[in-house]
Amino acid sequence: MALADSTEQTPGEAPRKSSKLGLILSVVLAFLGAGAGYFALSYELGSKAHKDSTSSSKGAAAVPAPDVAFVEIPPIIVTLPPGAQNTHLRFVGLIEVPKEFQEDVDFLMPRIQDMLNGYLRALTAEDIEGSGALYRIRLQLFRRIVMVVGLGKANSLLVTEFILN
Repeated sequence: MALADSTEQTPGEAPRKSSKLGLILSVVLAFLGAGAGYFALSYELGSKAHKDSTSSSKGAAAVPAPDVAFVEIPPIIVTLPPGAQNTHLRFVGLIEVPKEFQEDVDFLMPRIQDMLNGYLRALTAEDIEGSGALYRIRLQLFRRIVMVVGLGKANSLLVTEFILN
């Protein structure tokens, strides 16, 4: 017969085994390719982020500064209540204001000082010496400053000295 089965082998060939070598090799190559792609991408993104950070620091100089002024609060020294670890508190700060309101805030500085002085004298030892005390005091002082000068005329309160002695 002229038809031969496809399973027949010639006498010189070894019998074919189902080989897993191709499957294992393709899985290994896939992992190597994925790893190489990951490292190439992370290196590229890392160098791009570095370039962006250096360019943004150079670009920051090109951005115009905000149109603000800083109004100095003269030093305030208050005696602390009995039972406090310290006897005096010295407070000095700056109020960040839009430039168009700088004269208004300067004009109202005596009222601001009076309000700050009254609030600082009313603090208890726990208010001053507790955890996060400066943060809470700053928020309360800024809220009171806004009440004196008006909404939108003060941006922030910067505490430059807060000394307990």
